Amino acid sequence: MKTKQAYATLPHVTGFIDWLATELNSKTLFNHQYVDRRSGNKWSCDSLFGAYQSYSWNFPGNARLAYNPGSCSASNAKALDALRQDLIAAGSNDALVLQAATDVMAWGGVTSRNVEWLKVNKTGLGRMIQEVKTALIQKDPDAPVLRSKSLRFNSGMTKIYSLICPEFLIYDSRVAAALGLLVVQYCKAKELIQVPDALCFPWAAAKESENAVAPKRRNPSTGTLQFKRLRSGSHHAQWNIRASWVLSQVIAHEAATHSPFHQIDAPANALRGLEQSLFMVGYDLGHAGLLSND
Repeated sequence: MKTKQAYATLPHVTGFIDWLATELNSKTLFNHQYVDRRSGNKWSCDSLFGAYQSYSWNFPGNARLAYNPGSCSASNAKALDALRQDLIAAGSNDALVLQAATDVMAWGGVTSRNVEWLKVNKTGLGRMIQEVKTALIQKDPDAPVLRSKSLRFNSGMTKIYSLICPEFLIYDSRVAAALGLLVVQYCKAKELIQVPDALCFPWAAAKESENAVAPKRRNPSTGTLQFKRLRSGSHHAQWNIRASWVLSQVIAHEAATHSPFHQIDAPANALRGLEQSLFMVGYDLGHAGLLSND
């Protein structure tokens, strides 16, 4: 696979994987807290697995796929499994793929514009998603379909591909923020003054009012450790491939053998659990917790 052959050899990639796998269960490195803007409640964790245990995402029920509304990791796992099976069963049938993809967007709370785009591009939708799926599984960011200017790859589409591509995680603004934060911790541990290019996972802003009283911080940059902004399309796809490969290698690492992430019950798995822990941490990087020594 091109990602494994080329990306893995770039400076600090294996170093970061080794470091994170070794520190995956740390009870000191990953303390974090913030205030949930909707509920006003304080959220905190003392470890990455602790963040997973506190995972919460409110999603609507789906009568067609026979799952109820929920919010915890177990209920989300059941919903995602139903959505995954529906997407796979749809194959390349445009009408069925449109229905399945629309339901994924509803689960993820990203129907705005995404569903409109799916409907406008219904003809050929099934074939297009299959072509992108193949390129992602082959981990080939240079595949023509992933280099195309017409490629739609954003926080909505990453959810679809995470369900139909093995070991492919949802790379949205929250996961990107937390992953960047882990890179900051790695750079500090290794006394690096700049973020290595191969670990410069791009970030995206939270979707909120420009006049928000307490805006959420999704940019992990601090001091000389700076990250670039995420761009939709090919840029997003490339970094989604990289992030998925890196974190799958962390989970598979010998040093992570006894991590509680491996004890997560099916239909979820260790990689999905790690993704969900990052999702929780990345809600707001704030100015405390992991960044308290800035």
